[in-house]
Amino acid sequence: MITEPYIHRVVHQHHLFSNLAESELSMLMSNAALINLKAHENLFFQGEPAKRFYLLLHGNLQLYRTNPQGQDKVIDVVREGHTFAEALMFNKQSMYPVSAQTVSECQLISFDCEKYLHMLKHNTEACMAVMANMSMRLRKNINEVEVLSLQNAQSRLLLFLMHHMKPTAENQGQVYLDIPKRVLASRLSIQPETFSRLIKKMTNNDLIEESGHDIIIKDVRKLYASVNVPFDPLVSADSNDKQSIPIINM
Repeated sequence: MITEPYIHRVVHQHHLFSNLAESELSMLMSNAALINLKAHENLFFQGEPAKRFYLLLHGNLQLYRTNPQGQDKVIDVVREGHTFAEALMFNKQSMYPVSAQTVSECQLISFDCEKYLHMLKHNTEACMAVMANMSMRLRKNINEVEVLSLQNAQSRLLLFLMHHMKPTAENQGQVYLDIPKRVLASRLSIQPETFSRLIKKMTNNDLIEESGHDIIIKDVRKLYASVNVPFDPLVSADSNDKQSIPIINM
């Protein structure tokens, strides 16, 4: 049971729970659990029973699949404030289709799927909020398929930099990497060695500069031109809107 008032407030602000009555939220929280994990710990594994879904309070977490050859592919990176694994309860999928592992230290809330479904059956507004969330994720999934299937590795990396760039000066920007490069490479469907070559190539061509966790974009227009993409200042202006980044969630 979670009784801390500030956690109740955080949960109630999330769109999946904002339309729940206080009594409903209290009942849901009575079956919730607060989980603290260190970096590189697994929350669950692919194929385990999917009886709970999660809200990430702090840290970063990766969802990945393991192929028959034993290779891992990052499906998504979950950041704080986001839920994951909730879609499984609507199609009665009994097993997690991916594994979940922390990238950094994480704090999560675990919710009981059956309890949440029971509440939705008696709360139309909450149902509508969930439907809106699923619709938004469907659009993002379509975006994701297009990006991964139609763009080459260099274009996918450029697209990532474009959307995550924070303008710092005229024709310059900065991208903060809050996850390891190997995780980002897998997320973009780029082999780690290819990712390293692309970063080195951009550095040698004086397009970017690395400084700790930051990638300094020295010439935004030149970076766009390097892959024959027209420069769009509106894309850069919207770069702080994390919702514009294609992501896949369960």
